[in-house]
Amino acid sequence: MKRVLIVLVLIFVNACATAPHRGSGIRVSNSDYIDIASFCKKHNFEYSFDTIDDLVRIYSPDKDIKLLLNSSVGTLSGSIFYLKKPPIYLKGKILLPRQLEKIITSGEFVSFRPLFTIKTIVVDPGHGGKDPGAISSSGLQEKTINLRVAKYLKEELEQMGFNVILTRSQDSSLSLAERTNIAKKHNADLFVSIHANSNHSQKVNGAEIYYLSPAHLRAQERSVRLARSENFQGKSISLDTKAILWDLLISKNYGFSVELSDIFYLTFKNLGFNIKPPKKAPFYVLKYAYVPSVLVEMGYLSNIYEEKALRKNYYQKQIAHAIALGISSLKKRHTTPNNENYVNLN
Repeated sequence: MKRVLIVLVLIFVNACATAPHRGSGIRVSNSDYIDIASFCKKHNFEYSFDTIDDLVRIYSPDKDIKLLLNSSVGTLSGSIFYLKKPPIYLKGKILLPRQLEKIITSGEFVSFRPLFTIKTIVVDPGHGGKDPGAISSSGLQEKTINLRVAKYLKEELEQMGFNVILTRSQDSSLSLAERTNIAKKHNADLFVSIHANSNHSQKVNGAEIYYLSPAHLRAQERSVRLARSENFQGKSISLDTKAILWDLLISKNYGFSVELSDIFYLTFKNLGFNIKPPKKAPFYVLKYAYVPSVLVEMGYLSNIYEEKALRKNYYQKQIAHAIALGISSLKKRHTTPNNENYVNLN
């Protein structure tokens, strides 16, 4: 049993490649990183840094790279790639992983395959029934927009071959517990909750992506509680072993949630949406779905321009398309045919 647990630890730790890092806690060496100024001078690139979004753009006449600080996800001319080490900000400098040099010079990157499959996705249109959610000044109810986008998303994901379950397919009321229980019942691989936002200020705008704050994971405490109350895949194993397995599962789900949030952000950004960097939040549906979970806020109904856009069917379909592309990209990342898969980006 100890040997099995060690293997599980290694598998899950390797799978959580996108857990957030802080530059101050990272030891770097010249063999692992190169500062962005030296990188651009060496390879004839220009660069810009959006300090609000933590978005680094490196570009030349024929290449356009976008990186998110502390994330292993990046894009090269619209194609998503993954880095073994994330770009970081340390002592006033942006440091890039040297793996990026190989990607630039060869046009290839290595994608490693963690043990994670994406087949069943639960899409959760927020609110519904007696709970309208946010309401615009002209009377547009959030619950209506959420359901429309969720249905468009279901249709597109099913065309891609996914099995999709909606928590609600009509204007009905569901508790938060009922929504997360649907994910558990169907053994979902992903849980995506769809919402629209509102603010007292009409100037606030932009789509937002949320994942569970690590401060609210409380993984060890929850693992012990779950071990006592629920069987782990129906196996008759000791309480300590159940707690360890639950702890690993919660940590794994957190890692994939962060990765999906980063992918959504870059996908929305590349499609021209006004979107803010992924944020941490303690939302119930993120905390208790027990699968990788992300909450998407499509825009602000309190903003007159976004409210008008969210009314339009074509805009609702564009949002659904962006989410579907992000999920498809995550699936490709984790369903490579071999342990190593070289992808040519030229």
